[in-house]
Amino acid sequence: MTASKRKLSAFTGFLLSSALLLASACWPYRDTAVAAVSAGETATLQSALKQKLGARSESFSLVLKGKLATAEVSKAFDVVFAADDYLKYAIRSYRYAVSTDGKTSTLSVTMKYWETAAQTAYVNARSKQILASIVTKNMNAHQKVKAIHDWVLLHVAYDRSLVRHSAYDALKNGLTVCQGYASLTYRLLTDAGIPARIVEGTVSTGAHAWNLVKLDGVWYQLDTTFDDPVPDVKGRTTYGYYLVTDAALKKDHVWKSGYPQAVTSYKNTLASLAAKDKSRTAFYKDLREDMGLDYLDPSRSVSTVKEIAAQLRSAAAAGQTSAKMRYTSESKPDLDALLKLMPELSSVSYQMETMAGGDPGDSMLTVTFKLRQ
Repeated sequence: MTASKRKLSAFTGFLLSSALLLASACWPYRDTAVAAVSAGETATLQSALKQKLGARSESFSLVLKGKLATAEVSKAFDVVFAADDYLKYAIRSYRYAVSTDGKTSTLSVTMKYWETAAQTAYVNARSKQILASIVTKNMNAHQKVKAIHDWVLLHVAYDRSLVRHSAYDALKNGLTVCQGYASLTYRLLTDAGIPARIVEGTVSTGAHAWNLVKLDGVWYQLDTTFDDPVPDVKGRTTYGYYLVTDAALKKDHVWKSGYPQAVTSYKNTLASLAAKDKSRTAFYKDLREDMGLDYLDPSRSVSTVKEIAAQLRSAAAAGQTSAKMRYTSESKPDLDALLKLMPELSSVSYQMETMAGGDPGDSMLTVTFKLRQ
């Protein structure tokens, strides 16, 4: 049978495709080995794809017995991706073509990756080294998640040039975009024995990726990219997107259905843990402070300039030059109005962060000020 008499169909796929992710990729080698599998043995096709993609093969062909439909190939890719989030998001794009004469089919695949096999091996090795340095045998899963979250924020910065997309970039260069943050966080979590997923969706700037984390049988949303200040602030971690619910994340994230639901408030989880696990009281107390949960009390919550002024006067009376509070207003603080209300101030500035433990729309407000001499 000549090639001209074979029917040909083709498909091209892009994973997390957006302007942010369409950077140039380096193809280090080509794999032109041909493997024979039966088109009817779907599991064998999936296994062959898993092996080739795991080895980061860039070009390969599979000769199959019988007629192979593109829908069957598409399903095989979906199964392989669903079984390994890290592998899925190490792939930049893929293209395949199926030709058949009715008796045999040839599947030709071309892949582009964000990481080579050697780079992924580097990530795997570094993940184990990092966990050995930040995780102890006495830690529970909640402590491990906190340690991993903080390590990522303290050692990785957002790549504002938008050219680095992988966990390898995050570890080797200290720079990556959301996909790299999510992939590295996923690698560390799963290597630490904590179930996790990579979630794909959109935010106001376009395509975005983050994580889901499963603790004690319950899923929570976790966005290490959004918790890391841009531009990077050395030594600073925030917790506005730390183990939040779907409802809290939906204020600025959008994603399709199909992911586990996160409906449990971590505030309630922490309260339950603190009551049952007295050996980790200090950890739970510090985490409550980091997440802003201690600011939910009405005495530490403000919504007006007058209430902000009261907090500043209390801080000044205690010899402090800054005050931290929960801010529940949708509008930004009016500094001009604050200066008029407090003529004793010589300068004032503020910083607002998303508040993980608050209601949707709440912010953690930190006001720094100086008094007139």
